[in-house]
Amino acid sequence: MDTILAIDIGTTGAKAALVRRDGALLASALATYPTHTAAGGVVEQTPQDWWDASCRALRQLWAAAPAGVHVAAVILSGQMQDTILLGDDDAVGPALLYSDSRAQAEAATIEHQIGAAQLTAITGNAQGASSVLAKWRWLATHAPSRLAAAQTILLGSHDYIAWRLCGARAADPTTAATTGLLDWRTRTWAHDLLAQLELEAALLPELHASGASIGAVRAEAAAATGIPVGTPVLQGVGDLGATTVGVGAAEPGMIYAYLGTSGWIAASQSAAAPMPERGVFTICHPQPGRLIQVAPVLTAGGNLEWLRSALATPAGAPPDYAHLNALAAQAAPGSGGVLYLPYLNGERSPFSDANARAGFLGISGATTQADLVRSVMEGTAFAYRALCDALGVARGGAMVLAGGGAQSAVWAQILADMLAAPVQVAASPGDAPARGAAIIAGQALGWYTSLAPGKEFFPVQATYAPIEANVRVYDRLYPVFAGLYPALRELFTMLVQTNVVV
Repeated sequence: MDTILAIDIGTTGAKAALVRRDGALLASALATYPTHTAAGGVVEQTPQDWWDASCRALRQLWAAAPAGVHVAAVILSGQMQDTILLGDDDAVGPALLYSDSRAQAEAATIEHQIGAAQLTAITGNAQGASSVLAKWRWLATHAPSRLAAAQTILLGSHDYIAWRLCGARAADPTTAATTGLLDWRTRTWAHDLLAQLELEAALLPELHASGASIGAVRAEAAAATGIPVGTPVLQGVGDLGATTVGVGAAEPGMIYAYLGTSGWIAASQSAAAPMPERGVFTICHPQPGRLIQVAPVLTAGGNLEWLRSALATPAGAPPDYAHLNALAAQAAPGSGGVLYLPYLNGERSPFSDANARAGFLGISGATTQADLVRSVMEGTAFAYRALCDALGVARGGAMVLAGGGAQSAVWAQILADMLAAPVQVAASPGDAPARGAAIIAGQALGWYTSLAPGKEFFPVQATYAPIEANVRVYDRLYPVFAGLYPALRELFTMLVQTNVVV
């Protein structure tokens, strides 16, 4: 039976999935890796960890796969806007992740030199500290020997795994459009901008449309992964593009939400104008001629993971998610008056501020652990309501939800109540990027005529209708939440300037 092997290199782990021609997910497996943070906005991962986790996930996958499976092609998806220095033989040091905010001074210098309006005209987006453009300049100043050892700068975790599999040094337009290095109008590298900033365009990877053939699995990679030698490797796509296809939103007109470690609200567009003033990003769609407009949050489900770790005791491991969900269900909507700001790593939509941080407001002597857990879920959902406002999404329309956080019935209901809209949870919501990547591969192989092969490819496992009484609670609290960041903005900056805040 013909299948696509889709590998998604996410923020917390590598997922491998076998997807049948009819869209059915035959088997999947996940292996995790750590993220390393440090003062000054440092957020890094080790590319070798991505490879090791991919190999572990693939070994698990083959053990669970049905007999008679034939892998027609391999395609990858993964986190975008990474900065990965690739030398002759391997990565040169750790990868700087999208949420790394150390390059604030460089971002300010670039904006002064080029001008914010010109940067937006070329790249389609505002370019802050999270852009590869700024991080490249940071490396040139603070790690010149690492940069000098690089032969290529890769831009997504999936591109590194593709290199390990077949040797290609490549990128897709969706991922490239997040970096500040791509001219969004032509879907080519912004050579004039790079020349103005004295950045060497020769270090950039080759651009290929998602689904294009970029090589075949080599013997060494086959031995490590179990993928047969010679299996075609197709150009992958950044997780935003893969998820957009995987939830059935490749065609314009459908809004969806992704609740993973990071998250977003997004929709495909036939045409769009940049909206950087709202914190909205305009990104190249996997299908040429289309765009995706997305309002992203830097930390979404990662807020609950932080709380889970923070609740660990010296005598035991952190509580599991089932326990956290049970606690959240015990608290009433509004969490006893406790509000949570979900800006653990700063924010980029609807405002951009690398100095913003998380916090609780309204804790009293009556506050319970259940209130705190629910407030983290609600605070994240408040942020999603702000994203909808930024995108101009009308309230009440049904929204598809994907990502690992969508597996929480409590959280899905909170989002339905917060947005006053039915929330349809995609089947196997954590597998949406893998499904989308497989559909892109299937179209490239001639299996499908479009990126929306049919409704049967996008099943829904549950629908949560808004509860009117809860909607009223959140409507009263939302103006308070919306006022917190503006009131605290200067204080966040002051905290960072103390050189104590991470």
